[in-house]
Amino acid sequence: MAKKELRIGFDKISNPQTITRENIRLFKEHGLDTKKNEVDEIVDDHSTGQRIYKVRKVKYFDMGRGR
Repeated sequence: MAKKELRIGFDKISNPQTITRENIRLFKEHGLDTKKNEVDEIVDDHSTGQRIYKVRKVKYFDMGRGR
């Protein structure tokens, strides 16, 4: 599956009290969910002052238990 690249400025995630809220908002803006999509890589680009999330959609299958 194709990976999406999300970028957020360091100024928005510098406060530990609001970083989760900002990440949830960023994911929703791109049609993603922090609980359903996996972040494969996090890169801090200090030259641009941004954090880059490389995200992919994942499908989970429940095979159940044999009875």
